[in-house]
Amino acid sequence: MKWIYRLLIATFIALVVGGAISTAQDHWRMHQDAMVRMQENLLKQQQKQQELSDRIAQTRAKPTLSDHDRWLIAHLEKARAGLDKILVTQQSGVSRLQRSFLRTWVGNLVLFIALAGLGLGIVTRSGNALNKEEQRWLASRPEDIPSLRLDPGAHRNVTAPTRNASNFVTGRIRAVKADRLQVKRSGILSAMGLSFIVAPQGGLIVELYFLYDALMVAHTPFQQLEWGGMMQSLMLSIPFTLVGLYLLASSTSQASIDRHEQRITLPEGPRTIAFREVESIQLNQILSTGERSYLNSQIQLNLNNGEVLSLLSHGGKEQIYVDLIRTALFMDKPAVLPQH
Repeated sequence: MKWIYRLLIATFIALVVGGAISTAQDHWRMHQDAMVRMQENLLKQQQKQQELSDRIAQTRAKPTLSDHDRWLIAHLEKARAGLDKILVTQQSGVSRLQRSFLRTWVGNLVLFIALAGLGLGIVTRSGNALNKEEQRWLASRPEDIPSLRLDPGAHRNVTAPTRNASNFVTGRIRAVKADRLQVKRSGILSAMGLSFIVAPQGGLIVELYFLYDALMVAHTPFQQLEWGGMMQSLMLSIPFTLVGLYLLASSTSQASIDRHEQRITLPEGPRTIAFREVESIQLNQILSTGERSYLNSQIQLNLNNGEVLSLLSHGGKEQIYVDLIRTALFMDKPAVLPQH
């Protein structure tokens, strides 16, 4: 089944990449054809402009100008002025086409890089990988883990309310110091947040480049700048960036456990709980329902006064299990596991 699964993934990736390459080739061909037509038309108009200038110069070079010559010069100058306006419009059209092409394909390239990075992170799950100690805990029976105390009698039938339930790993409990643990954002969540921030910025980068070129190099007056592409890029960039910042800032509890101070600090409030108030640390399996249903794992703090609090919850069953063991060993508190 694993080989079939990998073959299907490889086939899907090949189809997506092949389709993207074919679309890119078609778009490049269409752009080149459009550029050739516009350049040819521009060249024709420039030739006409040169012909008008030559006729004006030849007429003015006559020793004596008749009334017809003066009328002809005025008529040709009027025609040339109209042609100048057409040339400015056509040159602006060529510039807009090039700008649109760069905005589209730099944007697509940045989007591809962001999604490829996210896909690689999801496939490898490097940010959620278990270290050697955690792998030993996972492979051992709970009773065989040194210094881990189990207390099936401390099980609570009440489940603490979860926050930020998800079907993937959103956070891990990490040692930030020798005497301190903290809930840290997972690698997958960081990759998702950064992907949302980076993905739409390609088009905006191109627009900022052209804005700099217009203001600082060409010295274009501010009122003559074109803002359509910039507004389009900002309307795409701003909402994605806000979502990315939200994922990076508020998707984990950021709770901390300080063994030196003998206290747990939860972000709600914030609230501080002394180690002595905690009776046990319980592992829960919760079915989260909604538009889609998925199983969440939860580390629950059981307090001596009967209160239950959620320390961390997400869809990573193995990660939650080893994080509960780390927390129980760190706090020297009994662990309550479903099988006990």
